[in-house]
Amino acid sequence: MVTKMVRKLSEHTNLGLLAVTVGLFTVMSIGYSHFFTLYNMEVIAMGFIQEAIMALGMTIVIISGGIDLSIGSVLVLSSILVGLFLKADLGVALSIFLTLCISGSIGFANAVMINRLRAHPFIVTLGTMTAVRGFALVITEGHPVTGFPKSFSYFGQGYLLNIPFPVVLFIILAIVFHILLRHTKYFSQVYFIGSNPGAARLCGMNVERFRWMTYIISATLAGTAGIITASQYISANASFGIDAELRVITAVIIGGASLSGGIGSIGRTVLGVIFLAIVANAMVQAGVPTYWEKVAYGSMLVISVVLEQYFRFRRTGIKDNWRDFMLGGN
Repeated sequence: MVTKMVRKLSEHTNLGLLAVTVGLFTVMSIGYSHFFTLYNMEVIAMGFIQEAIMALGMTIVIISGGIDLSIGSVLVLSSILVGLFLKADLGVALSIFLTLCISGSIGFANAVMINRLRAHPFIVTLGTMTAVRGFALVITEGHPVTGFPKSFSYFGQGYLLNIPFPVVLFIILAIVFHILLRHTKYFSQVYFIGSNPGAARLCGMNVERFRWMTYIISATLAGTAGIITASQYISANASFGIDAELRVITAVIIGGASLSGGIGSIGRTVLGVIFLAIVANAMVQAGVPTYWEKVAYGSMLVISVVLEQYFRFRRTGIKDNWRDFMLGGN
C-alpha cells in the first residue's frame, strides 16, 4: 500500500526535490522563529507569484521541446500597456483584455517565426526578448507609468477567502493546466511532440499548430503576471522582470522537466517554484546579500541540467553518452 502511494506520488512529484524542500523548510523553521508564520508564508508566496504563474506556461513549452526567453519582457510590456490603457480611461476589464490579447500575439509571433523560419526557439525568443523590452523603453522613455484607479489594486493586493488573490489565481491555473495535460487527449500529445516531433507528424499531429498554442499560452500567462505586477505596485516600469526568465526556467528544470522535451508536469513545476521561493526567503532571513541570488539560481540551473542529462543517459543504456556529454562529444 505504501509502495503504491509512493509510486503514485512520484508520477507527479520529484521525490528528491520534495525531501530537500521539506528539509530546508524544517531547518529554517527551527533556526528562525519568524520563518514559519502566516505573515512570512504570505511573503514567500507573493515574492515568487509572478514567476510561479509564468512557470506554468513555460512547463508546456519545455515539454513540447521549446524554450521561451521572452516572458520577462512580455511581463514588462504588459504591465506598461495595462497602465497606459487605464490612464486612457478604457476601464479595468477592457484594459486587461487588450493587454492579454497583445501578450498572446507576441507568443503567436514567436511560434510563427519558429515554424516559418525553422529557427531554434532559443534564438527567436532571445530576439523577441530584446525587441519587446526595447519597445517598452521606447513607449515610456524610461519613465514609470502611474495614476492607476484604486479598483485595479485588487488583482495584486486583494484577498479571496483570506488568501491573496494572485495566489488563488495561481492555484486555479495550476489545477486547470494539470487536468489539461493529464486528462485531455489534445494537451497530452505535448509529451509525444516533445519526445519525437517527426514521429508525431507521421501520426497525424499538427506540430506547428500545437506550437502556436504553447507559445500563446506562455505569453498570455506572462502578460497575466505583468498585470499582477502593475497592480501590486500601482505603477509600471521598464525595469520590472529583470532575469525573470532565468528564475522561471530554473524552477521548471529543477522540478524535473527536460530541456530535450517530452518530460515534465505541472505538479513538479509547482514543487520547483515552492523550492525556489523558500530558497529566496531563506537567503533574506539569513541576511545573504541579494546579488548572491543570481549565483544561486544560475548554479542550481546548471546542476539541474547536468543531472537531467546524466539520468537521461542512464535511461538510454548507452555507456558512452555521459562521457561524450562531459567531453563535448569529441
